[in-house]
Amino acid sequence: MACWEGDFVAARTLPEESLTIRRKLGDRWGIAESLNNLGDVANEQGDDSDARRLHEESLAIQRELGDRIRIAISLHALGELDCEQGNFGSARALFEESLAILRELGLGRGISYALAGLAAVDAALGGTLRAARIWGVAERLREEIGFSLSSNERSHYDQRVATARAALKDDAAFDRAWQEGRALTREQAIELALEKMTE
Repeated sequence: MACWEGDFVAARTLPEESLTIRRKLGDRWGIAESLNNLGDVANEQGDDSDARRLHEESLAIQRELGDRIRIAISLHALGELDCEQGNFGSARALFEESLAILRELGLGRGISYALAGLAAVDAALGGTLRAARIWGVAERLREEIGFSLSSNERSHYDQRVATARAALKDDAAFDRAWQEGRALTREQAIELALEKMTE
């Protein structure tokens, strides 16, 4: 909550304290969760190298534990880092692996995140209309389950969409693609997101 509200001091202090306690207790699941939380804070603060280290450590523990939901979350976090740094091939692979897990588990909230990540990659690589379709369905999925992005997430998401829209220079085409995406089923959206980009 503190990170979402922009209180990075509290957002960093609480998980650090939690991590210390969990390490003393040998709570592997808790350690991984604290590392993931700290990675999110480091990312929000612009410390990409620390964020990557923390998320990678969290992912390694989650893989040992076999916690598939948390594996998907860590993969997504690393995908976001790669996307922000322009490592789009790696970002796509991470988002796709995350999406595969979430698809199998049927977790709509996570699927909406993974789809939005893949849309961001597509937009960055020039597939703006495809990205608009995928963003459209991701938005509809969030609405269906009554889930809202945090203010920080919303700001980041809106910036990506606005950048893609501006790059296309055709608001009407972007809006049409967005509405086409909203009409897709979840499975159609996943298949679209996983197709090799030709646009």
